[in-house]
Amino acid sequence: MLANDGARRITRREWARLTAGAALLAAARTRARATALSWDTPTRSIPGIERKYRVDAQVVLFSVPLLRRFGVGAGTAAWWESSEADGTTRVLDFAAYSLPQRAAGLNRLGFIQERIRLAEAGMVEAIYFGLMTASAEESADEARKALHPTASQVAYTAVDARIQSRSMETATAHFTAPSSLSAVHRAHLEQMARQALAAVPRKSVGFAADTESPPPFLQAMAELLRQPKGGEGRYIYNGRVYRLRLRRAADPKASEHFRARGLASGRVMAVTGALQRVSGGKSIDFRLWVEESAAHPVPLRIEYQPKSYLRLAFEAEA
Repeated sequence: MLANDGARRITRREWARLTAGAALLAAARTRARATALSWDTPTRSIPGIERKYRVDAQVVLFSVPLLRRFGVGAGTAAWWESSEADGTTRVLDFAAYSLPQRAAGLNRLGFIQERIRLAEAGMVEAIYFGLMTASAEESADEARKALHPTASQVAYTAVDARIQSRSMETATAHFTAPSSLSAVHRAHLEQMARQALAAVPRKSVGFAADTESPPPFLQAMAELLRQPKGGEGRYIYNGRVYRLRLRRAADPKASEHFRARGLASGRVMAVTGALQRVSGGKSIDFRLWVEESAAHPVPLRIEYQPKSYLRLAFEAEA
């Protein structure tokens, strides 16, 4: 058999090797696509831990507490992990929502779930999906006016992304849903969010050849929580890179509290954290408590201030 005019002859054996090599390469690419992370694998089939929380709220003015109410919402945090011959699959989930009957009619929710494939060298691939109500209140007065809402529709924002070794694809969509839907309708809201995301273009984010893609937020947090003294890392969300810092210290009082409730058997560590965009901006501070020896350090308590006038505390339930 001849190649182009003037080129040397290619034997049938060489041609067979070339075509076989091409077929193997195509098959490898097909397998890679087939085994790419997806949301189709049932989460519950993966071993791990899930924790439920009661959410308490405190209204503050110039850092002075004015009002505190218990049980205005609820939340969950989960860490599932399964190891196979070719690596580890980790699923991280965090969700929080208000209870309208306990929160003056406010219907707020937000959740994010991540799936990560890990190898010895670190993260190979990750996907994440998030959904939250769009809350525009920036002051205590605006928040007061938002109580006992009468609108028939609620605005939501959804985000979806896939992170690979040196690239990322992400999409953000906005949509409205009936105000009668709440956290108990998560599956229905998630379906609406995915439909909205399918209608918007995806944005590609590239990284330098010598720079690995940062992990998503929950994965960055999980890795730092496993460090004996905390540390510093980076994560990426919606195409923007953030810095995350954690400091750990033993908390004897919290240790006694959570051991008495049967939620911990060892020493409990207080973790002080801060996150901030690498490009600059306001730092967001938070605190959480984890058991020092936990294989999956899902927090026992989380405290943070999402608004200048509002502090939230997530307290693990027995």
